[in-house]
Amino acid sequence: MDVVVDCLKGKKVGVAVSGGMDSMALLHWLIHNSENLGITLTAINFDHNLRETSYQDSLFVMEYCKKHNIPCLFYNLDIDKSQNIENAARQARYEIFRKLLESKQVDYVATAHHAQDNAETVLLHLFRGSGLKGVSGIQYKTPEGIVRPLLYTPKEDIEKYVQENNVPYVVDETNLKPDYDRNFIRLEILPKILQRFPAAVKNINEFSKTAKLDDDFINQFIKPFEAKNGEVFIPLEFLEQPPSIVNRTILESLKTLGAERDIEQKHIERIKSLKQKRSGARLDIKNQIIAVKDYGGITLTRFKQYNLEDFSVGFEPADTKLPTGLVKVQVLDQAPPENFLKNSKDQYIDAEKLPKGCVFRYRRAGDVINKLGGGGKAALKEFFIDKKIPARKRAYIPVLAKDNNVYAILGLTVSEDVKIDPKTQTIYKLTYLEDDNG
Repeated sequence: MDVVVDCLKGKKVGVAVSGGMDSMALLHWLIHNSENLGITLTAINFDHNLRETSYQDSLFVMEYCKKHNIPCLFYNLDIDKSQNIENAARQARYEIFRKLLESKQVDYVATAHHAQDNAETVLLHLFRGSGLKGVSGIQYKTPEGIVRPLLYTPKEDIEKYVQENNVPYVVDETNLKPDYDRNFIRLEILPKILQRFPAAVKNINEFSKTAKLDDDFINQFIKPFEAKNGEVFIPLEFLEQPPSIVNRTILESLKTLGAERDIEQKHIERIKSLKQKRSGARLDIKNQIIAVKDYGGITLTRFKQYNLEDFSVGFEPADTKLPTGLVKVQVLDQAPPENFLKNSKDQYIDAEKLPKGCVFRYRRAGDVINKLGGGGKAALKEFFIDKKIPARKRAYIPVLAKDNNVYAILGLTVSEDVKIDPKTQTIYKLTYLEDDNG
């Protein structure tokens, strides 16, 4: 059995062991070679609570480890069955792996993925519309410390090793049902492919290696757009670059918003399609991430679910928490220099000109503002359009208003009605700090 373990020598190794043939073969091999490799072993076992017999499998693993004086870490998982169960179970396992690695309980976590697993992964990603990264298959070693020593070992070699060494194992009956996508490929698709093309698994794995080399090379030229205030802005002119650069940049930019998994080529194509649409057009992408055609580009952001229609809070010279941020109101007895006013994002209003009964709220039908500088009254919507404020942002910008008269748009402007002048004696300074919560 071909086991690649160079990186494990002299390390503390956690071995993910389900009790199935593959993981038991890996554990058996590592136990019998641990002295030569200078490694310290710890088994890691999970009960996903998805089968009535699952705990029996865990007991089998724990008894085997006890017999061979190997510590066994057991985790009883509570999987959210409303999600994709395969993904939810995998995420739960890998979160535990991450914690074990970060806490230095182990230096590496070894899993028993083998050549056929990798071929299945390549096909699964291909069928789902993945790009070059997806068809690169499973990584032999991740930056976090997950390693797959059997990744390029054929399944038949593992079966032979188990038989020759009398390695005990259990059978997970759910692996024999084609209900899940991976099982469908394993049980229905690959056997038929192998009947016609016996070297298919080997060749798929060689293809995945080549794909990874090419993907790694192209990724040297990728620099994602950074998220600012929970948003990523992609200029329209950037979309004119070669598609291989554009696609990867969008993918990496999505990651800055927390979209680490399940982003496929179709999602990227949908984002690029906004280039041809009108300003304000919006598409839901994945996991509450939306893409919006804005002025001069496309904005990627997380959908903010606020109920702002009936929100209002009375104005007072204090710190006031709003659904979208914090507004600080200070009382000044003199105005800052004029050049400071021009460059400041704060608003300064004449305290005596501000009517009593004003509130902080969000836009409502019929709102108007007397534009600063003598531009006359304008509907709030017209003001936003004139200032090229994206439509998706307008509902989340707080205003200071009484009835339908707006006296300040936080972070943007004040009304001509309340501007300070040489006769102003008391000033309210408004500082708006928008939440950076994506």
